[in-house]
Amino acid sequence: MLYDITRPLSARTAVYPGDTPVSLTAVMQMRDGDYCNVSSITMSVHAGTHIDAPRHYADGAPGVDALDLGILTGPARVVTVNAPERITRDDLAGLGTIAGAGLLVHTRGSDTPDDVFDPGLAHFTPAAAEWLGEQGVRLVGIDTPSVDAAAGVELPAHKAFLKYGVIIVENLLLGGVPDGLYRLIALPLKIVGCDAAPARCILLGP
Repeated sequence: MLYDITRPLSARTAVYPGDTPVSLTAVMQMRDGDYCNVSSITMSVHAGTHIDAPRHYADGAPGVDALDLGILTGPARVVTVNAPERITRDDLAGLGTIAGAGLLVHTRGSDTPDDVFDPGLAHFTPAAAEWLGEQGVRLVGIDTPSVDAAAGVELPAHKAFLKYGVIIVENLLLGGVPDGLYRLIALPLKIVGCDAAPARCILLGP
């Protein structure tokens, strides 16, 4: 079974307040007499489903092109957490984290329409992020625009994950995906030195 867990990108895509919105512009059009159709795109690299690089929250750290593809194409467990906003260590304990694998957290965020930004998005407490790193989780994904609170500027969960070398995938779409173990394929655009990149993410499983 294959699940596409990527949010579609369009001019309707909600972005973090202050980020560059998604804009698609036709540069050449066959209907206007051009020999082919060509478009340009302008957007924040954090729009839609994307993968953060350490450079996003640590100046001088590696960019998205340096992320370990073995982790991005490895085993991952999907778990559902019903926490309204703050995902705590207690919410995660006993859900089946696997050392060396990824953990994808399904929250109410998957029900948020593509054109809506939820300022009360579900996010990890720093203690929960620290605990996941201690468990040996290599990748964490969530179906909200950030692993941290929307209003936060200190990015404590991001930095806790960085401490343990955990890769962060944000704004997934996990509705309709049963909890369980899958193979994740999450490939960001290879943008040299960039702090993040859009990604097409799929799950392969039973």
